[in-house]
Amino acid sequence: MEKLKLGVLVAKIDVQSQVEGVNIVMPEPIFYRELAYWASKLYIDVYIFSTSEWTDQGLYGYRLHGDQWRREAVPFPDIVYDRCFFSSAKQRQACDDMLAVLKRKKHFQIFNNSLPSKLIVYEALRSVEELIPYLPHTEQLHKLSIVPKWLTLYADGAVLKPAAGMHGKGVLHVTYNCATKQYVIRGRNLRNESIDASFSNELNALKWLYRFKKELIYMIQPYLDLRTEDQKPFDIRVLMQKDHTGQWQLTGSMARVGIPGGLTSNIHGGGEAYEPLPLLAAKMGRYKAERLLNKIHMISGQTVAAIEGNFGRFGELALDFGVTSNGSIWLLECNSKPGRLAFSGNNQKLANERPLQYAMYLQQRVTINQIVI
Repeated sequence: MEKLKLGVLVAKIDVQSQVEGVNIVMPEPIFYRELAYWASKLYIDVYIFSTSEWTDQGLYGYRLHGDQWRREAVPFPDIVYDRCFFSSAKQRQACDDMLAVLKRKKHFQIFNNSLPSKLIVYEALRSVEELIPYLPHTEQLHKLSIVPKWLTLYADGAVLKPAAGMHGKGVLHVTYNCATKQYVIRGRNLRNESIDASFSNELNALKWLYRFKKELIYMIQPYLDLRTEDQKPFDIRVLMQKDHTGQWQLTGSMARVGIPGGLTSNIHGGGEAYEPLPLLAAKMGRYKAERLLNKIHMISGQTVAAIEGNFGRFGELALDFGVTSNGSIWLLECNSKPGRLAFSGNNQKLANERPLQYAMYLQQRVTINQIVI
């Protein structure tokens, strides 16, 4: 039986020259090692390739041999698992170009469709009546002049987010302090560095935001007080994945807790992961915490169904939920390229295995259709 060929497409692989050879640095080293390990148990040929691995001689990728990644010629993939995280429009275009080249050489299936901007996803979810109560008020930031108006509507301030951002980069919390008569802006820049600025008048604050935002499309939301008892930002990340039958399954949920005084809880921004039930129980008691977590899992199932109904087939989705001190649930974000840093133990094992199980399901469907035809 021929092996299923699963190619993992990444934006970039760092190859560093050393005295004794080369050092290959993968963008998600732990995940890809685990993926390669479980693939070997399931008779799947997994290799990692980037947007620059195409030549006239064919496709090149990296396979794990023992403890070392080696670059070698690889076959065209049956399934492409897109794990490209873009730092520029040029990288995004390179990924699209690579997929177009592969499509001309061999038909393949894509593991996940792409999610559009957060704004488009928000509007799609707003069309689902059951989800409306869990979606915070969101608008595109067409003009910065609406920011002061939002600050009068929401006492805790407003959050500004890039519509196509990730890892908490470029997210700002803007407030107006009536006592000091100052506009205060805190958050992270696009390099994930902390920002803390204040301005004595509205015009200077808006000028700063204009320079910061540049040409990026931003969205604006009310600031939600999503903090632990010791005032650390936190959210609940839920990982939904399809299994070997092509059905959605809850892989797990974890609480991500940020640094004191921080705005976001992303692991990439210095946050840590914890089991969600004890954290929620500390805020509202175990009985309410269990009910709330079950409700979050139910909403997750409704959300992935709505996303597939609007944007096509997906193999995995991560959903981030906020929980306020009074127990209100807010669906903050959907991610089609979820990381695994928040998960551990059996949840992490499932998170690494299920993409392989779903890839086998996709290939089996193709084989059955070929037999029927």
